[in-house]
Amino acid sequence: MKLRQIGEFGWISRMRTRLPKPGKRVLAGIGDDAAWLKMQKTTLVTCDLLIENVHFLRELTPPRLLGRKSLSVNISDIAAMAGIPEFAIVAAGFPQDIELGYADQILEGMMEVASENKVEIVGGDTTASSVLTLAVTVLGKPGPKGPVLRSTARPGDELWVTGTVGDAGLGFEILKQSRQRESGISELHYSSLTVRHLDPRARVEPGLRLAGVATAMIDVSDGILNDLARILEESSKKVILKAGLEVEKIPLSEDFKKYFDGQPLKSERGLSLALTGGEDYELLFSAAPAAGREIRKISAGLELPITRIGKLKAAAKTEIVLRDRKGKRVPAPRLWFEHFPQGNKAES
Repeated sequence: MKLRQIGEFGWISRMRTRLPKPGKRVLAGIGDDAAWLKMQKTTLVTCDLLIENVHFLRELTPPRLLGRKSLSVNISDIAAMAGIPEFAIVAAGFPQDIELGYADQILEGMMEVASENKVEIVGGDTTASSVLTLAVTVLGKPGPKGPVLRSTARPGDELWVTGTVGDAGLGFEILKQSRQRESGISELHYSSLTVRHLDPRARVEPGLRLAGVATAMIDVSDGILNDLARILEESSKKVILKAGLEVEKIPLSEDFKKYFDGQPLKSERGLSLALTGGEDYELLFSAAPAAGREIRKISAGLELPITRIGKLKAAAKTEIVLRDRKGKRVPAPRLWFEHFPQGNKAES
């Protein structure tokens, strides 16, 4: 059955019956013009889009994982501010050929992530669209020591990142290659690389643990260079900051290294994906040098690698300088992807 056969209101009714019973803080949810919620004094709000052929390939993306990702990437924004996600509003643009079962599986994935993160889906909208489009808004609250902003990094701070980066960007490339018949379907398509693209995990607990330690924080949605540039831009209103990154300390997974024959940073494509690939949704943050011991303790407690990759200092202009282990400057890689290209902000 096609989704269009039950129509917008039929889908909303179907969605409403499948969602868990609203909690006590939802005074009015799906069924009214707006959700009526009991909120605290301050609220974190974020919204993100996933658009077919820009952020995902429909024919190579299981709908359940697409649903999971659409909510996870928004929860990640709350995590990056050391916040606690609470409510979600979902808007979807469906092409005419979408099967009802496909739409059901998208909702199933969203419900899984909502349950895992104790988030309630309380409303949204649907419309016809030329390509499948999902827009999710998440509301949350600052954690006990949050929020952590992008604008509060300081000269002398060290730069750290959780987990590994580059996997999601490479996973997306692998999926595109299989569609274009540049490579055959293999086990690599279902390795950790493509999983990182298809089903990212928001670092909510690490974000909460790092509050009070991190001086500034952001999630790596557009790649380390792009997202670090945002921290520098926001934090340089009082003192202009310059970032120095030690390229060989950028944390890369074993699968990422294996794909590039064990030498990913010697490949222009490998370096570009590692630094600008995006969609890893790890946490990139600054912290005082004295916080290193506490960060390592948090890392051990979470069983999550947290790696020091560089340092900030006061400067005459905002820039990112890449260096190898010998201190030699490394040329900035070409941006792997950018929605509205304006040139690379990293300096070589």
